Amino acid sequence: MDDRNIICIDAGSEAYWQDRREAFALICKAERAAKRAKTAPMYLHGGYDEDGDVIAIENLAPFEAMGDAFSGVLGHPTAMRILLAQRRSQICGFDLGMPISGAETDAG
Repeated sequence: MDDRNIICIDAGSEAYWQDRREAFALICKAERAAKRAKTAPMYLHGGYDEDGDVIAIENLAPFEAMGDAFSGVLGHPTAMRILLAQRRSQICGFDLGMPISGAETDAG
């Protein structure tokens, strides 16, 4: 016997549409964060040491922001259902860590 979680949809309610807006906003935020992480420099200039050599600082902030955005998507059931319906397991080439059988990769 299948135990399925049946979701009642009331498309006329404000709560339904608010939930959808939040879900799509989280997905857009994750897409923007992933694009920013793809184009961000790996290292930042941290000045010079006593020998005149450049001190490189690893630029982790874009990847931390992307991780936070992905966590927001993964923690929102409606956002997850939207991604499942779109058969997306990746955002901009970064894996969301959710298995979707037969899902195509997102080249975005």
